[in-house]
Amino acid sequence: MFSSLSREDFSRARSRKALPVFCLLWAGTVFLAIFYIFNIRAQLHAIERSETEKLLTGYLAVNHSDTLSTNPRAAGQEELLNGLAFIRLVRGKDHIILVNERSGHSALGGLDDLSPDKTGIWLHIGSGQEKRILSIITRKYGSNILIQAAKDGQQWYDLYRKLLWQTLLAVLCSALFLWPFSLFYVRFSLSALTGTIKKIAELTKSSKVDLLPESGNGPELDSLYKQINRLLRQNRHLLSEMQDSLDYVAHDLRTPMTRLRSVAEYGLQAEDDTDRLREALSDCLEESERVLAMLKIMMSVVEAESGTLQLELQECEVGAMVIEVITLYEYVAEESGVEVTLESADPVRVRLDRTRITQVWANLLDNAIKYGREGGWVKISVTSDGPYCVVVFEDNGMGISESEQGRIWERLYRGDRSRSRKGLGLGLNYVRAVLQAHGGTVSVDSILHQGSRFEVRLPLSQIAFSRTQEKSQTRGEWSESRTSGI
Repeated sequence: MFSSLSREDFSRARSRKALPVFCLLWAGTVFLAIFYIFNIRAQLHAIERSETEKLLTGYLAVNHSDTLSTNPRAAGQEELLNGLAFIRLVRGKDHIILVNERSGHSALGGLDDLSPDKTGIWLHIGSGQEKRILSIITRKYGSNILIQAAKDGQQWYDLYRKLLWQTLLAVLCSALFLWPFSLFYVRFSLSALTGTIKKIAELTKSSKVDLLPESGNGPELDSLYKQINRLLRQNRHLLSEMQDSLDYVAHDLRTPMTRLRSVAEYGLQAEDDTDRLREALSDCLEESERVLAMLKIMMSVVEAESGTLQLELQECEVGAMVIEVITLYEYVAEESGVEVTLESADPVRVRLDRTRITQVWANLLDNAIKYGREGGWVKISVTSDGPYCVVVFEDNGMGISESEQGRIWERLYRGDRSRSRKGLGLGLNYVRAVLQAHGGTVSVDSILHQGSRFEVRLPLSQIAFSRTQEKSQTRGEWSESRTSGI
């Protein structure tokens, strides 16, 4: 097991992770060792006490009760002390101590200082060479005699000391085993993570590995792999969309940049023609403004989606704003053969960012005209519905298929039928982002080749958005949204 540990397992980072595990395991080992020692000590004490009681009982059985009661001095003279180290007989002020000479000690030092009623196991009696380990019990005999008996406990005490030192040595040596075990445990606990890293690395290196296995790995890893696969799918989808979007952006920017270069070359050819140079510079300025307008709109979309869009709120009448936009697009609609009418315009006032909401109306009307049919119509209505202001843009143009209705709000997405028209695919994405920043919503109901209906809902109460707003640097002019064709 430990042979599988590598140099990385002994690194400082792994050691920090293994230290709590080691401390917990070693503390458990110490606890078990203490429990074992106390248990052994209790058992040995019980054995000592039982043996001492047995020896005293045997001694009392040999020496008759009459002898002890009438003449305690005569007791124990005929027989040995039955294996006891000593016996003390106390009656009143008389003390008689009988010492077992066969135990190897003719006298026991320290008995004079020993209390007659002292009881204990493995008591240290005497000092120096006369120091002995005794187990002492005290028992009342009759009504006036106190018997104190002691047994030599050196044998069991030495065994206990030996077990104590062996246990202490085992606890210390266990640290040498528990440390690599802790490192191995940390490595084992991280095996799922390292395995996931290897599998993700295989995904990046090999095109054959599609996604991580979502079953058979355990409930935790199965859930983790499902989330990782979800991110992988989203990233792949995002990369695919980004590639398509970059192609669309490059296509849309190529035309103004090519025109800008052509105009510049045309101006350079007219060295002495001041009017021609002025005209070329004017055209260059116009083309550059168009490119900048595209970039400003793209930046505004990024701000709106990231939640950093700063609004300059003021109380505005929504119907009047819509009328202004209709007036601006009057000639565009006439050229496209589309009739724009305002069906109803209730006097609804809402706190909003006038410039950005005007861009929203301009984008919705521009799309309705751009993708309408010749001789078609666009109908607009402004009404109030409870706590909301409702603005509807309805047309009878080319419509949107069901498969595309969920994607038209994505950044830089353009449907198959709209790619032939001028634009970046930013309009509806920007519309939704700005409305969400105002606490509003936008929805679409469309039938292919029959028309579309866009419904905008703005809350009449904008208290939640009434904090002080700074003017965004990317706000631009709402008319730029029309000229940039988003």
